[in-house]
Amino acid sequence: MKRFTLLIPLMLLMLVACNKKKEFKGKVWFSEPSDKTEVTAPVKFVMQVEGMTVKPAGLLEEGTGHFHILINKEAIAAGQVIGNDETIKHYGKGQTEDTLDLKPGDYRITLQFADGVHASYGSAWAQTISIKVKEKAPTYTGGEGDN
Repeated sequence: MKRFTLLIPLMLLMLVACNKKKEFKGKVWFSEPSDKTEVTAPVKFVMQVEGMTVKPAGLLEEGTGHFHILINKEAIAAGQVIGNDETIKHYGKGQTEDTLDLKPGDYRITLQFADGVHASYGSAWAQTISIKVKEKAPTYTGGEGDN
């Protein structure tokens, strides 16, 4: 009987250990544009990840995910499903770059990594940068008086 009572806690410990998700270490970042930079629209964003693999959304596969760009929003808490509106861009096909036509102004742009069902990996898997989008320079199309 003594052996049996010692075996139960050991089995419970093994069960808990087997159900625990592996914790991944790494980061996400924009390789383009740089933080605190001035740009003109359209703005090219290049997204990078280290420590996980980019895969299209749809399946839950440990160690994988896809990107989201949040416009003037902070990182989303771990486990929270990322919404879908005009300030959130989803890259569920596994895209790693995009060009956005942002209006002139100051922006905080957050890169957020999430799993196959759009559940955020949290602030540890996010990066926020600040950019200033400038007015486009007027383009000269020629006109009267040209020789």
